Amino acid sequence: MLRRLVTLASTVAMLAGMVMPVATQAAVTSVFNPGSLIKGSGQAVYYFAENGKRYVFPNEKTYFTWYANFDTVVQIPDNLLYAIPIGGNVTYRPGKKMVKITTDPKVYVVDRGAYLRHVTTEQLAQTFYNINWKNQIDDVPDAFFTNYKMGNAITTATEYKPTDVMTMTTTISQDKGFDDTMAAVSIGNTLTGFVPATMTVKVGTTVTWTNQDSASHSINSDGFQSPDLPYNKTYTHKFSQAGSFQYYDGLNRTIVGTINVK
Repeated sequence: MLRRLVTLASTVAMLAGMVMPVATQAAVTSVFNPGSLIKGSGQAVYYFAENGKRYVFPNEKTYFTWYANFDTVVQIPDNLLYAIPIGGNVTYRPGKKMVKITTDPKVYVVDRGAYLRHVTTEQLAQTFYNINWKNQIDDVPDAFFTNYKMGNAITTATEYKPTDVMTMTTTISQDKGFDDTMAAVSIGNTLTGFVPATMTVKVGTTVTWTNQDSASHSINSDGFQSPDLPYNKTYTHKFSQAGSFQYYDGLNRTIVGTINVK
């Protein structure tokens, strides 16, 4: 029991001391799309995914394996941010760097899907990341070890090519296996409305609305209409043609939204 309490205290202390990404101040907006980087008034930056959830960057090291700067981060009102469910943490971009868990001396490469693969020899590490390979290793805190899965160890240079892995994984959605023909909107209360209220998707995208509010809501437009949706119920519609589609909540017409299809 004492060991468990010590471990828990250490984990809490580690999380409390974690440095979160800091983005430059941006104009507050309610317009964002799947794949957007979003933040509220705090320091944390999130990736808004096709499943309608937000994924947090646990630290700056993780962030900078995906992005060179904070120029594309959009700030949204806090009440809209809180209406978006949390999906989990963003992990290192596959192929970008090697990692080592704080309490584990082994060095790993990151493969697609957040798989860690043990690099079994120094020669392999040098083959992957040249003579300065040691500078390409980041420590991942134990608290974030559960974000990753263990893959097969690497014993030959033909089993892993960092440039190929990076080429195949240019977005966080690709790494997490999300379908880019899907998008999602959260339905909040009368103050938050549809989140995001305006979203741009490509032709052929299926949009899913999920009611996150205790009160019922509905989706109404000229071309589609949902039944009344109690809490946690969903409605989907596939947009097969380009255009701008406005819709409203049939139970509260002051709540409106727009899907732009290109």
